[in-house]
Amino acid sequence: MHDTVLVTLTRSGLPESEHHGAYCVVEDGRVVRARGNTDQPTYFRSASKPMQAIAVVQSGAADRFGLTAEELAITVGSHDGSAKHAAVAASILRKAEAAPELLRCGGHAPLARDVAEQFVREGFRPTRLHDNCSGKHAGMIAAAKALGVDPATYVDPEHPVQRMNRRNVALYCGLDEAVVRVGVDGCAAPSFAVPLVAMARAAARCADPYDMPERESSASRRIREAVTAHPEMIAGPRRFDTRVIRASNGRLLSKMGAEGVQIVGRVGERSGLAIKIADGGDRALQAVAAALLVELGWVEPAGIAEFLDRRVSTREGAHVGDFQVTL
Repeated sequence: MHDTVLVTLTRSGLPESEHHGAYCVVEDGRVVRARGNTDQPTYFRSASKPMQAIAVVQSGAADRFGLTAEELAITVGSHDGSAKHAAVAASILRKAEAAPELLRCGGHAPLARDVAEQFVREGFRPTRLHDNCSGKHAGMIAAAKALGVDPATYVDPEHPVQRMNRRNVALYCGLDEAVVRVGVDGCAAPSFAVPLVAMARAAARCADPYDMPERESSASRRIREAVTAHPEMIAGPRRFDTRVIRASNGRLLSKMGAEGVQIVGRVGERSGLAIKIADGGDRALQAVAAALLVELGWVEPAGIAEFLDRRVSTREGAHVGDFQVTL
């Protein structure tokens, strides 16, 4: 898959673990920096959500149902699963006159450790609304309702909403729709696979749809503005995407995907990057993403300091090794 070492973990002077992967940086569609195999088809997973959310606007759902910026932002989110996140997702469904039972995202414990621990203490069992993808799914249901098509089958790859999503992903990647591979995400919705270089181009266009048709670009800008105004909806106060957006004062649009995928686009700069860690691990992904953003000068180190801490420590806090990032 990927044989380029991006991160090496050392312990007491010896290499202990390696993380392989690839990354690509583009400006005006041109590759300006890359390592590893950037032509390898890779699933976006949740990193495609900025493009999937466009259909919420295109379908007319955002205006018909009076969705707020906060509600639009959560359609892009892989959120913590807090009570606030669940309430915002529920509000979308309520406005669209759709029952939470229509959600096909399943359910899981909240991604944020403190929220999950609170639920355990209170004996509260998370619902589908607490699933990290509930905002995306609520948006898809609202889009189906606005289009007047069956909301119960909204995750079917040939559903009108999913055809819109596939078209938008292809458009933003600069690819023919036929070459975008379609799989099934963990939340049951379609997931799209494209070369990493196409992901980087999509990241740039999600932040700055400078060469997109007006209908798509206006919808995309509305989604981006909602996310940068409410970055807590895209993840959570302690998580990477929210911290990057805040640290950049909304000049970056950052979206992580499962299995070691990250895209970041620069607002007004026609630049984007995409990263894939072969083993799917977040610790290497965040180390590479943070190091790359700082080295590129896209964000100040102080804003994401905890993600730049590369020390390996004992449980009592003694420094015994390091993450060595090779860019």
